[in-house]
Amino acid sequence: MPATGDHMTQDLPFTGVVVVDLSQGIAGPMATMMLAQYGATVIKVEPPGGDWLRAPAQVPGGNTGVTVSGNMGKRSICVDLKSERGAEVLRRLVAGAQVFVESYRPGVIGRLGFSYDAVTALNPEIVYASVSGFGQDGPHAQRPAMDPVLQAYAGLMTEHGTFLDGPHRLITIPVDLTAALFTFSALSVALYDKRTSGRGTYLDLTLLQAAAWLDLHALHERLLHGGRLAPQPTIYGNYRTADGTMFVAALNDTEWARFRAALGDDERLVADRFRPYSALRAPEPHTGASAELRALVAELLLGRTTATWVETFNSHRIMCAPINDSLTFMREPHVEQLGLFAQLTQPGIDSPVPIPALAGLPIREGTPRAVAPLAGADTAALLAEYGYTAEEIATLVDTGAVSTSTEPVAAE
Repeated sequence: MPATGDHMTQDLPFTGVVVVDLSQGIAGPMATMMLAQYGATVIKVEPPGGDWLRAPAQVPGGNTGVTVSGNMGKRSICVDLKSERGAEVLRRLVAGAQVFVESYRPGVIGRLGFSYDAVTALNPEIVYASVSGFGQDGPHAQRPAMDPVLQAYAGLMTEHGTFLDGPHRLITIPVDLTAALFTFSALSVALYDKRTSGRGTYLDLTLLQAAAWLDLHALHERLLHGGRLAPQPTIYGNYRTADGTMFVAALNDTEWARFRAALGDDERLVADRFRPYSALRAPEPHTGASAELRALVAELLLGRTTATWVETFNSHRIMCAPINDSLTFMREPHVEQLGLFAQLTQPGIDSPVPIPALAGLPIREGTPRAVAPLAGADTAALLAEYGYTAEEIATLVDTGAVSTSTEPVAAE
């Protein structure tokens, strides 16, 4: 059985913490991945065939970019929890753990025999976390949920739409990622309390909570402005350039003066109908003088390249940025100089996977924390560590109570 002492290091404060992680998808796995990066031993307990998020992998039970970002530094064991032998394996894992995380639909984990009461009967001081879409109680608790569902429900699709094209989904899974951070934070706080008090706890963590925080700024604006979003400055948005698009903003009269200077003090920009600049604020769609000024600025920005404008606006202390896609962002000279992304070799994937560093903790290629296991890659080794003999392990595999990873094959 892995050691569970209190030893900590400066960089790896969760050293000695054992996490039994039944979560699948994105929010739960990414939260426990962060625990692993900061030193915890995270045992990912997957169903036969692996986490459902592995389905698009090149090989059965293999990796994708999403499973790499969610499982780096973990160990994987595949267990059939519907079998008694499989359930006994999980009970043995739970008895030696400090943290238990699950993300089943409310009620399912109880039917499998691992409710909070059942787990605390085995391990009274455990930190137990349930990660779900809408929570464990309430009229929507049983609804299936994922990031886009919560984007729609919480208002994010509406607030990120425009008057031109209406509500739209952000493909960057902001709800899942925020829920992962909240889950990691809650687990970290619970472990801090456990070290000082010796007590475990139950955590009910939801994508709903994450979506509420993501929508909070827009909610406050609507409450303060009669149900509408607050008026934006006239020059605050995306503009085409000679070779692309960029974002630029002039928030007040002082910035507007600097903005005009950056544009070469075109005399059309100081017409009486555009004064004072701060009075032109208007909700979308902009109308009247506000729309006219935006159109004039748009015309001027078409005269130079994005790179030229970015350099010019930065020299005048105007907030701006090129509108990149994700690949262009990763290849930005500033990002490359900072070493923000590590290129990590992963089992079951033909090319390196870029992963950004965590706060204060670089992820280094070739280290155990930089590798995401195939489904069941550690099944036999973990069973041996938890006291199973070679004969018992063979029986568990033969009966389907557990399974091991399939060796990756080259993609055709």
